[in-house]
Amino acid sequence: MYAIEVLNLHKSYGETEALRGLTFKVKPGEIYGLLGPNGAGKTTTLKILVGLLKPDRGTARICGRDIVSHRVEALSLIGYIPENPVCFQNLTVKEFLEFIGSLRRLDRESVEEAINHYLDLFELKGKRDEFIGNLSRGMIQKVLASAAFMVKPKVLIMDEPMAGMDPEAQHVFKEEVKRMASQGVTALISSHLLDMVEKFCTKLGIISRGELIAEGSLEDLKQRAGEEASLEEVFLRLVGES
Repeated sequence: MYAIEVLNLHKSYGETEALRGLTFKVKPGEIYGLLGPNGAGKTTTLKILVGLLKPDRGTARICGRDIVSHRVEALSLIGYIPENPVCFQNLTVKEFLEFIGSLRRLDRESVEEAINHYLDLFELKGKRDEFIGNLSRGMIQKVLASAAFMVKPKVLIMDEPMAGMDPEAQHVFKEEVKRMASQGVTALISSHLLDMVEKFCTKLGIISRGELIAEGSLEDLKQRAGEEASLEEVFLRLVGES
């Protein structure tokens, strides 16, 4: 069974087609990088996968659960880090993470243990009782990452998750995702940071104008643009050809 299945997805906003039959699949334990220029349909795809948008046509499944017909069951398997940080500004970091734990019906002891672990991992212990509205963008991203990790998801879905993070926090973030992937957690990440994706993801999918135009390992894609090509050069060539 695939952890993520995107099958012939179509989504339009008025007369603008955001997705035009997008199809790809992600295996358990893969770190899949979804790449594309602005307006390619990356964020629309991720929002469909986490139940924030409904597709006009097509199917999206999380571990075999249809995200429309079995929404609650599918969402219970997901940890999500959005592109634009939206959280409760008047809650403290600790209160926000406790709230996420209660939504997932985690026991208090597990929640407290996870909070301590991730606040320590991301060097946020000193911000435990700080209101989220007072934090920097990078710190908020670390809080959102902590919330996504602590629910022990089967699938991580992440849209520009490291935006605003300093290099040290980015390293910690990537190592934790790799650790989780080694235990079978699937990660789908959309990012414009091609250098990061090149060294981090185990498989890549490039979309343009709502369609998948290339997919495979980094080496697979490099062969299409020459042995010595960087991911940036591969990306620009393939998007240009599309």
